[in-house]
Amino acid sequence: MEDRYEIRGKIGQGGLGAVYKGYDTRMHREVAIKRIPHAGEDAELLAESTRQLIKEAGALASLQHPHIVTVYDVGSDEDGPYVVMELITGKTLDELIERAPLTWPDFRELAMQTQEALIAAQELNLIHSDLKPSNLMLTWLPSGKFQVKIVDFGLATLAQSQGKQDLDALDAVFGSVFFMPPEQFERVPLDARSDMYSLGCVYYQALTGCYPFDGKTGNEVMEAHLMHTVKPISEVRSEIPLWACDWIMWHINRYPQDRPDSSREALSVFLRNDRVPNAAMSTGMPKPVAGPPRPRLVIPGSGPPPRGNGPATQALAKAKLVKTSQVATLAKEAASISQTAPQPLAPPEGFKPSVHTADDPPATQPLPPDTQKLGPATQKLGPATQKLGTAQAAGAARVQPVSAATQRAGRHVAPAKSAGRTGKSGGKSRTVLMVVGVVVLAVLSGLVVKLVKIQLDKRVLTELLAQAEKTDPPGKVKVSSATLQLLLVSMINNDSDSKLQSAGKALTLAEAADGTDVDTRICDFAIKRGDLPLPVRELLIGQVLQTRNNPVILPAMIDLATTSKESEIVTAALQAARQLADDSELPVFLKLLQNNDVNEVRVAAELNLETIIKKSKKPADLAKLLNTARESTLKPDVQKAIRRLIGVCDTLKH
Repeated sequence: MEDRYEIRGKIGQGGLGAVYKGYDTRMHREVAIKRIPHAGEDAELLAESTRQLIKEAGALASLQHPHIVTVYDVGSDEDGPYVVMELITGKTLDELIERAPLTWPDFRELAMQTQEALIAAQELNLIHSDLKPSNLMLTWLPSGKFQVKIVDFGLATLAQSQGKQDLDALDAVFGSVFFMPPEQFERVPLDARSDMYSLGCVYYQALTGCYPFDGKTGNEVMEAHLMHTVKPISEVRSEIPLWACDWIMWHINRYPQDRPDSSREALSVFLRNDRVPNAAMSTGMPKPVAGPPRPRLVIPGSGPPPRGNGPATQALAKAKLVKTSQVATLAKEAASISQTAPQPLAPPEGFKPSVHTADDPPATQPLPPDTQKLGPATQKLGPATQKLGTAQAAGAARVQPVSAATQRAGRHVAPAKSAGRTGKSGGKSRTVLMVVGVVVLAVLSGLVVKLVKIQLDKRVLTELLAQAEKTDPPGKVKVSSATLQLLLVSMINNDSDSKLQSAGKALTLAEAADGTDVDTRICDFAIKRGDLPLPVRELLIGQVLQTRNNPVILPAMIDLATTSKESEIVTAALQAARQLADDSELPVFLKLLQNNDVNEVRVAAELNLETIIKKSKKPADLAKLLNTARESTLKPDVQKAIRRLIGVCDTLKH
């Protein structure tokens, strides 16, 4: 790095490289210096990629905006390319929402500032391609108002040119998998609408405390994006205006043509709706709306199958993934939502109180009836570009009916303007009674649906267990993602050993009918499910997975055997790994034999070592390792076991 910049410490490390605090000796200011991963040892390729980096960084340097971190300089030295940027002191959005989701007033400010930033970038045809909470920095002005700064603008694209990346690296330069637009998985070109999707995912998490598209693994998250498995935000937050909930869901439509075309359009719709007084609030549960129909939201699992033609979509189609797995994902989302009440963002310690919050009225404070005027709202409803008419009569907005084609597509649409509240007290009383009646009916309907589902699940489970007991002809138990989950959950609720063994047998014989990775699902369930009784975990690991004998579980079993504090689970993991291990795992099992004081664990480790030796093509090399271990071991029982294993090696050498 040229003498102009002094490195004064490391700030952090991310998917785009390391960030350092520096000092610009020419301009006499502190800066942030980010190292970009380079293309490797190929000098010619490095020179070309650096030239391209410097060329494209020129466009980023021209992007001057109060809500975007400024790029000052770009260069390269013996350690590779680097970018010099404005140094920001503050907190990232993900750090702030760990404490609690945002309040509506804070979110409103966040939304307007981030949309203003993207408008400036889109005017220059620049896309971020890596929008996520950790790339939104919040700083506080002397007045106490927070200011959003988007960092790493365009650097994901630049870093991509420095070396090939893979989607398996979930936190690589392409951005976090939880915020990636579906087209990014399909390897198709990105545009401004891709940034709109990522920003919508950021908004969703900022208000709910959970990801809109979630899963236990990267593949499950990708599937959630591609299958559009998402719970409408209006069902989660009770004090958010309904139009704002719809506005966020508009951003995260599955297909780019159904999202806002640009931030200019999105912010225009936001501001027009925000001017409507006394906007209707979400109740935290779905409810019918009297009068003109509101644009419908997608109900998870009811939308059409993905229309994309990218490799990821084709892989899902080929695997015949079923949407019933969405139930488990949504349940996980609901369970993971922060129980902490939303809290307003306050200036850091040492700042004076904000002048912007002292006189702010409550978000839902009613205004006098004569102020409830509705302005025109123009909103996009998808490719058809349906418009909402200007509200003209009785203070109510007229909404053009949603076309049948749009309803069949199940798209989120741009939110309609909320009508002001008018009418006499008698009308209000009738409205309250109607709402109460609707809520009661919804609760009763939900109970009926739940009871019906329980009965159906019992019937399906009985059929699966019956298949496992068939002997004429014996065969596999065909399972889908949903029925496999039924079998797994039944392991928790079984009240007798015979029922537990029956469910275990069904899982041992389970064979996917829809592309579900059965062994990985069983493995994850056995390891990660915190409420599993110890006997159930032992059975799943030491019997079911051992009998299924799929190499895919070996890394998880090795990790479990070396980290678990429960000797029963260590023994079960060793049993599951016994036939799968090879010479490379011998040191792991040898260490367990030497260091574990539980006899059952030592016996299991010894059996694993014997199995490896008998399969090995190099027993002489293994004998040398065992001799070294025997010389360093003082325990008589361990020495005896190692001598026996050396004898097995000697027998095979001859």
